[in-house]
Amino acid sequence: MKITAVNRTIRALCTEVKGSAKEVLDWQLRTEEELLHEVCICMFSSQMIFEVAEEAAQQIKDHGLLRETTSEDYEQRLLAVLGKPLAIERDGKIRFARPRFKNRLASLLSTTVNTMRIHGQSLRDTLFSASSAHEARELLVQQVWGFGPKQASLFLRRVGYCAELAVLDTHILDYLRVARGIDPKPSALSRLSSYELIEVEFQRVAEEFGHTVGCVDLAMWVTMRVAKQEALW
Repeated sequence: MKITAVNRTIRALCTEVKGSAKEVLDWQLRTEEELLHEVCICMFSSQMIFEVAEEAAQQIKDHGLLRETTSEDYEQRLLAVLGKPLAIERDGKIRFARPRFKNRLASLLSTTVNTMRIHGQSLRDTLFSASSAHEARELLVQQVWGFGPKQASLFLRRVGYCAELAVLDTHILDYLRVARGIDPKPSALSRLSSYELIEVEFQRVAEEFGHTVGCVDLAMWVTMRVAKQEALW
């Protein structure tokens, strides 16, 4: 698929995204359990397809593992949930999948929850203490194990904190590589300073499309994902 066709599709999708956007629940109205649930989705989605990440996070929430005081076997209980097959509906069909890297994810989540509770921290306190979205992202990267700039940006968007931070996943980077000649090393994206340099370039792209970063980000993600699935890219 040529870049002109990709841009045309992105523009069309931006109009759809803008017209069908659902109102996101204000993060200030969310409980700590609900915020932790979003942390799970964002943390897991960097290791598996998004639908599996959502279902895995939901199972952890349904088992009450995001609202209880952690116990000595907390990580093992997380691992037990992540080790079970998950029923995923996609394209009208049900298939079963097991979360990838379940040991690592259970360790990351357990360490995050334990560390916050030992130090009397909470996600709500972190968001309230930040003076800007950039500061909130930096604090989340420091506080949540397994969070880099991309995961923190996605979290802030999903909870309605800010939609102008870019979520630079592989689909977005593929576009920037072809359209802007930007080809960063994966290690560079884990550094906030390097991430923000690429983010500025993406913000310029969003301005050219005439829509918000969040809108263009989602439209581009869908376009590139479908193009690669259908071997058009």
